[in-house]
Amino acid sequence: MIAAALLYLGMFALASGMSRHAPALLGHWHAADRVAQLPRIGWGLVTLSLAAALLTPDWPRALVAWFGAAPLAAGIVLLGLTFAPRMARASVGLAAALAVLGVGLSLAGARVYA
Repeated sequence: MIAAALLYLGMFALASGMSRHAPALLGHWHAADRVAQLPRIGWGLVTLSLAAALLTPDWPRALVAWFGAAPLAAGIVLLGLTFAPRMARASVGLAAALAVLGVGLSLAGARVYA
């Protein structure tokens, strides 16, 4: 859940970092100084999602799932960009909440087993 949420956030940031897509995805938030930073943030989130997948106990399966989730996340961003940019923006909040929830549940589970 954490890796998939971070992957979606990274793909959204990468797409938002493109000057052609920034107005549609970011709405009134697309300022030139913010858009210039988004590709680096996007690649950082994609790398962080890969690290989250590799840090699981069953990392070989998580790695295969990560490679499957990458085009899925990109496709969701693409369809959101094409048909409903507001839904894609709303999904950013949902993905961020799921990432935080996943980290919280992981930490709670680690305390139970420690």
